Amino acid sequence: MPTNNILEIRNLQKSFGRHEVLKDISFNIEQGKIVGLLGKNGSGKTTLIKSVLGLLNYSGEVLYDGKQIDYRDTQAMNSIGVLVDTAFFEDMSAYDNLKILMMSTPHRDNSHMIMDIMELLAFVGLEENSKEKVKGFSFGMKQRLALAQSLTSEPKLLILDEPFVGLDPLGIVIVKEKLLELCKQKNTAVIFSSHQLSEVAELSEVLVAIEDGHVKYFGSYEELARQNKQYYIVLDKIVGQGVLQVIKANGIEVELAEQDNCLRLRHGDQTLDRLLHSLIENELGIREIIREDKILESLFV
Repeated sequence: MPTNNILEIRNLQKSFGRHEVLKDISFNIEQGKIVGLLGKNGSGKTTLIKSVLGLLNYSGEVLYDGKQIDYRDTQAMNSIGVLVDTAFFEDMSAYDNLKILMMSTPHRDNSHMIMDIMELLAFVGLEENSKEKVKGFSFGMKQRLALAQSLTSEPKLLILDEPFVGLDPLGIVIVKEKLLELCKQKNTAVIFSSHQLSEVAELSEVLVAIEDGHVKYFGSYEELARQNKQYYIVLDKIVGQGVLQVIKANGIEVELAEQDNCLRLRHGDQTLDRLLHSLIENELGIREIIREDKILESLFV
């Protein structure tokens, strides 16, 4: 049965000597979707990206566009845009950097190269800086130029490692808008790693969280949000340990907050209903219910 997956990763493993970084990674990316890749420092996000791109040896399978990926197939690999360890010709202009890249890209139609370059620079907000040498660019401007480089072959898949690092607020807005535009207009799939949880929450339809070499969570942001709402329930009297244990015995994972008359619940609406019912049964009056969503943070606790 045909699928809409542009990338499938199956049981990918990667070690450096005796140190296992990726133990068993499996997930897929659908065409036109934006996928956020999350994990603590050292969890293996960059190692995963470099493995998928063939920059590191690994065991397991990587399927691209329905077939086992062939890193020698220049046409297939050129349809993958990459922002990983980007390098520039610092003494050349932004325009010339893109020109050299386009001219050296196999199978690329360069009959409208000048227009293509200027459209890309405009796309990332660097049109007015086209003739400036890259060595004078800020780090954020280089990040946007790197994004332009990753788009020179009109990719079906974009793989971006920390694309928001070093960007000022305007740069972040520009990059987010452009990624959403690519997915909507060109059906491009995007996977990006980031430490900036607010950007992941705003952009990603699908999340992949890596922990201890495995996929801790793979699914939609909406489902994670439904499961991981955080509530503070302020009561009219102190909760005794005996009552707390009775509540926990009903399968409700709740804990005392900073105050003895306040409970913290890190689950969804259905669990909240069960907790409120249990509190009423134990004759505990409810003064206030405070919702404090820390959806992505739940993946790191």
